[in-house]
Amino acid sequence: MDYKRLSQQILQYVGGEANIESATHCVTRLRLKLKDETKANTAKIEGLDGVIGVVQASGQYQIIIGQEVDGVYKAFSELFSHKKLQGEVEADHLPEKPTGIRGYLGNALDIFISCFTPLVPVIAGSGMIKVICTLLATFEILSKDDSTYQLLNMIGDGVYYFLPIMVGYTAAKRLNVDVFIGMVLGAIMIHPTLMSLAGENNVAYTSLAGLPVKIVNYSAQALPVILTVALAKYVDAFADKISPKMIKIFLRPMLTLLIVAPIMLSVIAPLGSILGDYFQAFANLMNHWGWIAVGLNAALFPLLVLTGMHNALIPLIITMFASQGFDAVLIPSGLIANIAEGGAAAAVAARAKNKATKSVAASAAISAVLGITEPALYGVNLRFKKPFYAMLLGSLISGSIAGLIGLTAYSFVSPSLLSLPIFIGENSNLVTAAICAILAFVITFVLAYAFGIDEEQHT
Repeated sequence: MDYKRLSQQILQYVGGEANIESATHCVTRLRLKLKDETKANTAKIEGLDGVIGVVQASGQYQIIIGQEVDGVYKAFSELFSHKKLQGEVEADHLPEKPTGIRGYLGNALDIFISCFTPLVPVIAGSGMIKVICTLLATFEILSKDDSTYQLLNMIGDGVYYFLPIMVGYTAAKRLNVDVFIGMVLGAIMIHPTLMSLAGENNVAYTSLAGLPVKIVNYSAQALPVILTVALAKYVDAFADKISPKMIKIFLRPMLTLLIVAPIMLSVIAPLGSILGDYFQAFANLMNHWGWIAVGLNAALFPLLVLTGMHNALIPLIITMFASQGFDAVLIPSGLIANIAEGGAAAAVAARAKNKATKSVAASAAISAVLGITEPALYGVNLRFKKPFYAMLLGSLISGSIAGLIGLTAYSFVSPSLLSLPIFIGENSNLVTAAICAILAFVITFVLAYAFGIDEEQHT
């Protein structure tokens, strides 16, 4: 693939540099924030060699490219006369002023998602370290009492323990606040002094200048930091305005922290903790009704991918791992949906008479079971429609079976055949994961093969 040529064509058809507010990318998509989406020629972009499709959702113009997206993004960012798009840029734009309830909710969701999305790679990497620890203990290469095991496990857990600091950074980046203010606010929440104030009697509250402060272990909690950074945006602007230039370098951050931190500790953080408790209760309910939850989520997951809303699950998954250390619903659902996508594409490859269709479907099936589903979803299953319906039904059936079996993920890594070891743990193992994956593939393959394809209409 010629990354430079493709990126030049994309830039031309989205309305040029002047129409781009910001850009980033995920595993398979180039995600653009356009000033005016009506200037983009979607038909031309979808017709480009190397582009699978286009989705407009969550205020983003998402160009689906597949596994080559990183190379395209780098070439794309190099085209700009300024450095706005080089590096982390998703958080580099000012939020648009929302209009109406739907606008406010959409803007809030966009901010919430963008605070977590940049952390996914390091969380996935940490998750794989946890997988290695699990394998070392499972095969009795290392004991859990061994210092090497404990230190490796600590390396894998670090991202969750210090999550408030990292979210403080990403939230500040997204909301155009001093990133170090955001990081310090996150650090305050996990400072050991807060827990030590509980003392031997484990008191629930202490005080700050008469304000009640609830003593809670805020490590792995992110929502309070995001809300606090949102407040800090306005307080910091006020502090900057009233601080004399000669002493602004220290007075501005001092005033911001002295105003915002007490409000965070006495109001925002406890509120976030209460919301976290409700989320945990909801997670427990989903775990209890796993066969229904996994089945429904597996069937809905491809629809979320279609609308570009699947990233909205990232904060929920991270929170679930941070709070309870496992996920028995969303990651298992993702595995089932991905494998089912591959099963449907494989059925198309088996039934198709056209050699080009066979080749495309077979390649897409392999990509899907390895975790990249867009080629199968857009290039095969949606194209022939019936395999898409078979895939949804197959996901529902096999997802329900996975929920009944108790398939559980213990690390946050994109689910695929390559990452099956993430399901090794107390209530699940590699055999369980393999059985669920095989069932998802076979059930969906049989359904899609039985449904058939109208090949003549698409050749």
